[in-house]
Amino acid sequence: MSRTIAVAITLAAAFFACRSSGDDTSGDDVQGGDAPSGDVTIQEVQNDSMAPGTPVTLKGVVVTTIDLFGGKTGDFWVEEPGGGERSGVHVFGAPLASVSAIAVGDLVDITGAQKDEFAYAGSNGSGGDTSGRSITELKPVNGGMMTVTKVGTGTVPAPVMVDALMIGQKATQAERDAEWEKWEGVLITMKNVSALSSAACVGSACNDKSLNKIDLTGGIVLESSLAALPGGSATTPGNVARGDCLGTVTGVVDYFFDYLLLNTAADSVTTGGTGCPAAEAAALCTDGMDNDGNGFKDCDDNSCVISEATCRTTTTIAAVQATTPTGAVELQDVYVTAIGRTGYDLWVSSSLTAGANAGIYIRASGVPMLDANVVVGAKVNVIGKVTEFNNDTMGDPLTQMSRLALTVIAAPTVPPTPVLGQTVASLLVPATGEPYEGVLVTLTNVKITTVGASAAFYVSDLSQKTTVSTAFKADDDVYRLLPAEATKCYSTITGIWSYNVFDNRYLFFPRGTGTTVDGVLAVNQTDCN
Repeated sequence: MSRTIAVAITLAAAFFACRSSGDDTSGDDVQGGDAPSGDVTIQEVQNDSMAPGTPVTLKGVVVTTIDLFGGKTGDFWVEEPGGGERSGVHVFGAPLASVSAIAVGDLVDITGAQKDEFAYAGSNGSGGDTSGRSITELKPVNGGMMTVTKVGTGTVPAPVMVDALMIGQKATQAERDAEWEKWEGVLITMKNVSALSSAACVGSACNDKSLNKIDLTGGIVLESSLAALPGGSATTPGNVARGDCLGTVTGVVDYFFDYLLLNTAADSVTTGGTGCPAAEAAALCTDGMDNDGNGFKDCDDNSCVISEATCRTTTTIAAVQATTPTGAVELQDVYVTAIGRTGYDLWVSSSLTAGANAGIYIRASGVPMLDANVVVGAKVNVIGKVTEFNNDTMGDPLTQMSRLALTVIAAPTVPPTPVLGQTVASLLVPATGEPYEGVLVTLTNVKITTVGASAAFYVSDLSQKTTVSTAFKADDDVYRLLPAEATKCYSTITGIWSYNVFDNRYLFFPRGTGTTVDGVLAVNQTDCN
């Protein structure tokens, strides 16, 4: 995905805001020696012999696409008129007036730019891209402003036909990366490629409804940075399902953690293809081949994990909480105790009356929104992979399972019974709180002291009155507390106990405050004071 324009604060108001989860300035002060003696080509910019930070002037390049889709716009891409390998580059940071004055097909000169090799460094030193890969881009020269000038009208080079299956079946990730790297910033077309996942939002929080993705043959990800996916819009992911055969996919190649293909228009992706690579499934899971060209073969492929029982291990929540399993697992006959506010994540328990070490968080992992029949109390089977997630070396990890497949076994009969009798003072201590991570609990005499606003990421302050008052935090992963609920005291409130690895503290996810089922039994101010 494109990243946020990072330029001097004095210039920020003059720029569009580009798509991103973050920014990286690691190359801002790296100068590539003397400036080139004359104008350069995009191929020279893409060559590793040109160091990041080198000033760049391009003359007579063709605008191939401009980001005008979604809530964050402003990036554009250019190619050399002759096209071909390494002939395109991603441009960001140009002034608003300059970008508004150009159109696809225009010939432009670009001055006041410098080469950058962007790799997301993460937030507060964590969560960055550690693969060693990067994307070659142009940004404003340090301390200056980029100039983009239309000098004529040209013809957008025809998209290059790329064999995604051939790339996906390369023996190593390094070989696959080398093939995709040739096409960074270039318009390409792939024919008869398989959708290896259903259309789904980008990021576990799904904050940008216009930004969705589909995993494709070749290990590249189709992403809606520039236009909606088939059947989708600026607010919906579309109707492409895992296993669909796409006839043609045309777009520009980008990189953000994965190599991305950004379709340039809604109709640049067509369904109804023929002869797409067969997905790994059933008999294909033991043939020793990467049939769908996604870089994984047999039981290393998630399709085999889902379709072939020998590629996963049946286990229990208690066993997972005791020892993190290697490889894929299946939890059978577990019960839904809460559903994430966005409709993707959920929490499950080993029984309707489960206690310590019997709950776990099931996170979305490039999968569709949960079906309508996945409701609290439903009995389900879940297939996925378990990790002990931590964003850094501080604090404790959070046990979580990435959902690959979920099957409803039975509709609810009675609601799950939460754990009673636990105090916040005990739950905040790692030794006594960790067994209840991911577990449905009911807390008594809880006062909502402050309801968090957007600036605080909706994290609220609560306190529980026992012999003394104990302060704790609540987040909106399941239910977002309302300003009208501030200062109210609840005799009981029910939700999921969890752990925030970013703040290194235990916290509470209320299921709601509006009904007996969701949490509140009575409001009684005096018990919380």
